[in-house]
Amino acid sequence: MRVVLMVCAAVPALGAQVADGALGPDGPIEVPACDAAAASELTRRARRALPSPGEAAGLLVEAHTACPERGELLLEAAKILARSHEFDRSLLLADEFLRSVSASVPGMLAVADIQLRAQRFEEASKTASEVILRDPANATALKLHGNATYFLGRSAEAEAIFLRLLDKYPADAEAAYMLGRIYYQENRLTHAAAQFQKVLRLEPRNYKAYDNLALCHEALGEPEAAIRHFLAAIQIVENDHPDYDWPYANLASLLLDQGDAQRAYEAAGAAARRNPRSARNFYLGGKALAHLGRNEDARKWLERSSLLDPSYSEPVYLLIRVYQRLGAEASAAAAAERFRKLKASEPDERR
Repeated sequence: MRVVLMVCAAVPALGAQVADGALGPDGPIEVPACDAAAASELTRRARRALPSPGEAAGLLVEAHTACPERGELLLEAAKILARSHEFDRSLLLADEFLRSVSASVPGMLAVADIQLRAQRFEEASKTASEVILRDPANATALKLHGNATYFLGRSAEAEAIFLRLLDKYPADAEAAYMLGRIYYQENRLTHAAAQFQKVLRLEPRNYKAYDNLALCHEALGEPEAAIRHFLAAIQIVENDHPDYDWPYANLASLLLDQGDAQRAYEAAGAAARRNPRSARNFYLGGKALAHLGRNEDARKWLERSSLLDPSYSEPVYLLIRVYQRLGAEASAAAAAERFRKLKASEPDERR
């Protein structure tokens, strides 16, 4: 991160740049020359191995400093930082890019995407709306605006945006997927399933659609269909998407409801290996181990879950019983008191 901070501090405000020969208060303003060779070398180093998000972004900003006319390098750096959740720095660079190119549509869309990732939903909606005013049929802007609107709690408005988008672009799988998610959250399960099935017709290897279609079948009381679609998602992500854990965890949850603790533990274990930062994955694994009577192992998994997310009440509740089984009455009493406080402070619905 040190490289990025130092380089960003050295970058002149692009919004202040003017045409060659313009006059400032003390005479002609000198516009920095473009060292194309240096910019190309720095860009090549940034893209070659992407040594780290911060280092790659820093090299791209250095490249822009060498050749200020290449404003797109700032946008590339902003996108890299956003992918590593460095949203504040990312937005600073994206805003600098917009000033350098007079608020281009690609730049505005990139900023809206970063704002959405950073959960700055009002700003994302506003930025996407500005693009829509210029280009009412811009599919990317409509999707960003629809997503931001949904996360702001205006689901009916978001639904209308995605329906409008699909009316114009019926083969847009991403729009159908998002509409399906809205329907699922509203418990309109058959409508949701229809959208996820549409996505799969358009993109047969869309593992997220398989996963969400399985959730629909599970909620509809169709566990066999749900398991089949969870397994279809797992088959796709097994090698191609090694960090994606959701279908494993969702399958583990369903198998626990079905009373198959051994297979549930195996699925939860795979989820935890893929995403060791997920409190839910460790909770599901701990719950399966508790059902299997492996209480000491269950304790470790549940304590890990609680450590990853101290506000998560479910592993704490199950720890009370596990501690009691292990004869650790003091720990059980402490867990019970902690559970009481968590339940008193948590929202009615955990999303």
